[in-house]
Amino acid sequence: MSIAIQLIILAAFLCSPARAQVTPLQQAANDAWNTRDWARAAEAYAAVARADTTLPQPRLRLAVALTALGKYSEAMQHLAAAEKLGAPVPQVAFRMALANAGTGKMDDAFRELRRATDAGLPAVPVPGDSLAEMQRIRADARFAAFATAMDRNARPCMHDPKHNEFDFWLGTWDVRPRGQPTAPPARNVITKINKGCVVFESWTAPGSEGQSFNIYDRSRSKWFQTWVDGSGGLHEYSGVYRDSAMRYEGEMPGPPRGTTRVRTRLTFFRIAPDTVRQFSEGLRPDGTWTVNYDLIYTRRAQ
Repeated sequence: MSIAIQLIILAAFLCSPARAQVTPLQQAANDAWNTRDWARAAEAYAAVARADTTLPQPRLRLAVALTALGKYSEAMQHLAAAEKLGAPVPQVAFRMALANAGTGKMDDAFRELRRATDAGLPAVPVPGDSLAEMQRIRADARFAAFATAMDRNARPCMHDPKHNEFDFWLGTWDVRPRGQPTAPPARNVITKINKGCVVFESWTAPGSEGQSFNIYDRSRSKWFQTWVDGSGGLHEYSGVYRDSAMRYEGEMPGPPRGTTRVRTRLTFFRIAPDTVRQFSEGLRPDGTWTVNYDLIYTRRAQ
């Protein structure tokens, strides 16, 4: 399940339903929730939970209100019931951690926080940061590991070494044909986008410009590149990082006028921290390889 879907599900269990879909009793509970009137919210959600014992959300909200009121044992009972009824584990475990922190049981609190992040918790749910119990958790040295675990859930690519294999290409570069250090350079800017999952290339040269999108696909254990330019050119590659080089194979448009496809090898060599070589070869009809281009990237001074 994606992080975005997890966030939607977590939010759905705590956000207020539309007025047309709730009873007057539920609306009164929601109004108290929205104004953070915890005493009134606890009373109202207790009534909602009694009226329909199959719903997890009222029990979860009741537990949040009881925690804010310092009634931690009662809160834990309703959290356990909400989880049995299907409330999301990350949300329940986080709220259990707050209740344990409220009683001073910090070891139990961090066990529940571990359970929350193991189940995919990507961020501190709301309300969370504003609560006194959360401040106790933040004051504990173990909070740093919890924050890292949440960030790993929210931005998995930033914490996966496989997704960082192409980081040597990141930067702003002058690009020239190999062996022509005084030639007018093209410019290439390589950044990471989409929470560090995509290596994004944006290049400009006299009379042309284009981009490429590079991503590691865990399901196939390969890197993929899609390259486009202003003339309608489309290059598609896949490959692996090996021996300090990103090694792609795929196809690019061929003659005449880009109406055919040519088998291509595209390799990025990590020469030095400020130097990268990009080498492209095309497959001839006779089965031999010929050089398409051979470029040297020189990092621009910031």
